[in-house]
Amino acid sequence: MTKLSIVAATTVALAASSVSSFSVTTNPSTTHITTSRASSSALNLIKGEAVDAETFDENEGGVGLALRSAIKISGKCQKEQCDAQELLRYEKMQEVEMGVAQSIMDKSGCSVLCSGMGKELYQDPGSSIRYEDKVVLLAPIEAAKAALEKVSAAPADAKFVTLNFAGGDDLIIGEVLEACGMLVNELNLEGKPKISFNSISFNQFADETCSVTVVASGGNTGGLEGVDESIARGELYAYDGKWFTVAEGDITTAEK
Repeated sequence: MTKLSIVAATTVALAASSVSSFSVTTNPSTTHITTSRASSSALNLIKGEAVDAETFDENEGGVGLALRSAIKISGKCQKEQCDAQELLRYEKMQEVEMGVAQSIMDKSGCSVLCSGMGKELYQDPGSSIRYEDKVVLLAPIEAAKAALEKVSAAPADAKFVTLNFAGGDDLIIGEVLEACGMLVNELNLEGKPKISFNSISFNQFADETCSVTVVASGGNTGGLEGVDESIARGELYAYDGKWFTVAEGDITTAEK
């Protein structure tokens, strides 16, 4: 760009910063552009925070909602093929005491078949060009492997099996779907129950981690509501020694 072009571009930018509006008027012989100047310069539009200003609370408003929100992707599995079908956002996840969860499962005919925890790992091969020197472990896959090492037999009357994955904000649905396929293929479920999955990302769960909790259920919620209904449907997440679920009443939308 020539020096003349730079000067011209700078002049136009400075002029635009002080113009608040323009209008075009046309007659048969000529066209006029009329501008009106703002009362204050564009340079004064950006101001720093006052020294005595109230401290911004990131737990309030939309920022707080985003920090507390849990994003759930759910879907169905046919043989080894699992497809994501729905995305929901919840205002929060609810922690459940294991004794309470177990009581609800007993009454509704649910049982945890297995659970496992996985952690992501990438080992840089350094200067080596050998493929076997590169190690990549995906958290959902590692969670599925851990769960498959300790599987309980599913109840004979189980009509539904739910694969519940939970991880941090970096949980990737493609990796979850791959782990779902592994579980469906290796669980050897009898009676051909309907299999679904939930994949939930929650800010308060650590990045590069994932848990999976496999729950068999009979599909009977018995008129339960809220957290109790979710557990009776087989939606229960074991994570870092604690138990969580979500409730329909906590679903939030852009309009809510």
